[in-house]
Order: sequence, then C-alpha cells, then structure tokens
Amino acid sequence: MLPIQEIEITTEKKRHFSVHLEKWAPDCFACKLAALNLGPQLPADATFGPFSQGHSASAAYEALVSGIRSALAKLDASDVIAEVNNPCNTEFIDAASQKQILGANVVVKEGA
Repeated sequence: MLPIQEIEITTEKKRHFSVHLEKWAPDCFACKLAALNLGPQLPADATFGPFSQGHSASAAYEALVSGIRSALAKLDASDVIAEVNNPCNTEFIDAASQKQILGANVVVKEGA
C-alpha cells in the first residue's frame, strides 16, 4: 500500500484543492492534485498529477504551494490560500512545517 497524506487547501474565494502527498520511495515524494470549483475561467474541475515531486515531503509540498500560488495568480490575482486541513493525519509533513512554508496568514488544521 502506498503511504499518503491527504491535504485539503481552500482559498479566500472558496476554490478547493485536494492533494495526496505520496511517498514512492525513501527519497521520492509526489503531490497529486485535484482542483475543484476553480471559477468561471475554468468551469470544469481539473485533476493534475503528479503536480510536484521532491526528495523530501517538504520539498514536494513547497513545490505544490508554489505551483498553486502561481496558478492562482493567473486565475485571479486577488485570491490566496487561506486554509489548509489535514483531515486524516500529518504522516509526512506536520502542521508546524506546513505553516512555515505557507506563512503566517494561512490557517493550518490537523484533523477534520
């Protein structure tokens, strides 16, 4: 069984990103992303995968956040990541580490 960490990302304008941070090997992590409710520019939901990869969970997560922020800047420059939830666990990257990557203005939750 492939170990994963589920991550839910919500923006201020209620765009939703569902992420699986997957561990493929001791030094290979990948984030698979489903983007939901992107808005009128992209009316259909979209799935991307793998969206980011890294030699550590932190590196893959940082690349994911950077990619989402870049996509948001193109979709709607006034929208930003507002909240991150880890509904099941923080197996690979804990809430404090996520908060450090995301910045002080983003709420990071552990659990539903």
